[in-house]
Amino acid sequence: MPELAEVEVVRRNLSRWWRGRSADRVCILDEKLVESGESDALQAALKEPLKKAGRRGKYLFCHMACGQVLVFHFRMTGKIVCGDKPDPKYGRLSWHVDGAGWLVFKDQRRLGHLCLLSEETLDDYRPLKEMGPEPEDISVDYLRGVCSDRRLLKTALLDQSIVAGVGNIAVSELYWRLRFAPEIKCGQLDEEDWRRLVEEMPLYFEEIIEKSMSDEILYIEEGGTPNDFQVYARFDELCSRCGGTVDKRKVGGRTTYYCPECQRKGA
Repeated sequence: MPELAEVEVVRRNLSRWWRGRSADRVCILDEKLVESGESDALQAALKEPLKKAGRRGKYLFCHMACGQVLVFHFRMTGKIVCGDKPDPKYGRLSWHVDGAGWLVFKDQRRLGHLCLLSEETLDDYRPLKEMGPEPEDISVDYLRGVCSDRRLLKTALLDQSIVAGVGNIAVSELYWRLRFAPEIKCGQLDEEDWRRLVEEMPLYFEEIIEKSMSDEILYIEEGGTPNDFQVYARFDELCSRCGGTVDKRKVGGRTTYYCPECQRKGA
């Protein structure tokens, strides 16, 4: 499932493959990807050079030379890859860039979203207006101020209006690093806990970005993908830190993986 790190990998790849270049061919493989009447506008935008690829939270923004912005939200299984075929399995949109090849928006579950905006209307895009700061831009005072004591820390961190880009995988991994119990509440953190959380979040994402850099993001759910996480998707395996057995439970409606032996803060 794409979170901040995975979308950032795609952004960096697109900057390398596409920046300053335009598409000479465009194939819309899934008509449901774009709203009625937008196909021609999308093709015209893709045939303009890419000025820059940006990211906020889990959203990817492709700023085109014509003043249009392509906004991708990958949801569960979306990704953009570079290959030699315009119509691979799960492809929904492809465009050919000279010197790179076919760039393809793949999406196995077809839940991803693409919309076309102008630079002038981008600031009014609702998800962007409601999005909180990036992990590297938050402070202890800010986070404590927006998190009520009774609220589960997990639901607060997953709230994109509080911190942009944090997802369920990141919560499991951050909790393991910080030794937090899965159901810890905001009011159970002391000053040192808040400081460590604020410092650890950007470090975690930068490490995951570096580990994930490749021409194609590989999601664990796709099968056959190495698991580089400490506890996520490691149910019933041994904890690499203390040798305890990794468990899982639902917290805030989402599965959290944790080690009950060494994650005791807030238990």
